[in-house]
Amino acid sequence: MNREKRRIIADGLLSQNALLVKGLAIAPAVLYANTLKNAVTLAVFIIVFSFITLALSSFIPRSMIYTSRVILYSLIGAVVFVPMSIYIGRLIPLDFDSMGIFMPLMITNPFIVSRSEMQFFKNKGGKMFLDIFFSLLGYGIAVIIIGFIRELISTGGIGGKIFGIKPVFTGAGEVFGGFILLGLLAALTRYILMLSAKPRSDSGK
Repeated sequence: MNREKRRIIADGLLSQNALLVKGLAIAPAVLYANTLKNAVTLAVFIIVFSFITLALSSFIPRSMIYTSRVILYSLIGAVVFVPMSIYIGRLIPLDFDSMGIFMPLMITNPFIVSRSEMQFFKNKGGKMFLDIFFSLLGYGIAVIIIGFIRELISTGGIGGKIFGIKPVFTGAGEVFGGFILLGLLAALTRYILMLSAKPRSDSGK
């Protein structure tokens, strides 16, 4: 694997993480990912839905007017959303229904509306799909970590199984708790990235 591909993977998973570094699609993560189960449902849906939508949208000619392209991306997302929502609604009906308005809003999520033009479609072929996949995967992993921590510290267990841990912060399951935890994890991520970059900058002197 060449250096460029390693950079794309590292950027997507950590150094340019869509949620913890770029701050994309914060609302679903904060409002819905308050348990591990909810977080996994959200992450899987966003990854699969956005990847398919972006893959199909990549065939739209760049010669078209920007506004028209973005509108078409959203229309493609709407077309992809219908069969996906039906399938997932049958697979996990209670979890899917509990997401309410969040699922339809995925049609205009920032991966499709903004990052498509600003980042993904600037690459070609395999690099583009690699960038899309690892950016979405990085977001999904961050959402799952947040859901796991929020459920554990607010209930003392995961999925109804109590681990004998006292709830540290019951408010973690609420919206304000989600914002607090997300802010802390984002700060920790930036601190880790700063520490990892420091030896390189020092060695370059």
